[in-house]
Amino acid sequence: MDGNGRWATAKGLPRLQGHLQGVTAVRELIQACPSIGVDTITLFAFAIANWKRDTEEVDGLWALFQSFIDTDLALLVEKGVRVVVIGNRDGLPEAIKQSVQKVEAASRMNTTFLLQVALNYDGVDEVVRLIKHAIQHNASVEEISASYVATHLDTQAGNDPDVVVRTGMPASKNGMSVWRSSAFLPIQSAQSVCVSTEVLWPDFTIEHLAEIISFAHPEARLFGGQRSSETL
Repeated sequence: MDGNGRWATAKGLPRLQGHLQGVTAVRELIQACPSIGVDTITLFAFAIANWKRDTEEVDGLWALFQSFIDTDLALLVEKGVRVVVIGNRDGLPEAIKQSVQKVEAASRMNTTFLLQVALNYDGVDEVVRLIKHAIQHNASVEEISASYVATHLDTQAGNDPDVVVRTGMPASKNGMSVWRSSAFLPIQSAQSVCVSTEVLWPDFTIEHLAEIISFAHPEARLFGGQRSSETL
């Protein structure tokens, strides 16, 4: 969800004001997703690398996350949304960790919509934790398979993203454009269609998402198969 800081700076506002507006965009998007047939969304809220930012901004972000979990997520849970937080929990502030456990427990049986929030997340770290888990539980060579990996990742197995979107990216130049995954779901997104948009996250709407999904056309993927001559 790139662009919060730039959105605020362009308007002469503190960077945290951009993050606050970004939360509003999250709230509105989640509520509207079912209207376009989207039943799962994963938001990259805080990367392990983000600890390198200014202390004031980091502290402000965690305060914002605390409020979001305790208020917005609580309301979404009442509406049938299941919440799962992915990432390295050992590095979460204790108050955040407790709130996360509470909202996950309260929404465990919900089936209307799945919201996964990546907090203190990094895809390489996720793989490292998976390997450590296998070693600690004495997993045999025979047990280690693609299925084993899929069921021991942070995300819920069976819902790999059809489309990965990065907002706030530069416009194309000379027929080329830049897109970075920033270690977001590297294994889960192996077959995803990746799309970037210039739209900054605070300005991102359900209409933008619907347009991106239509453009990405994920249902046309062959997953390694051969396209028939009739569709060439």
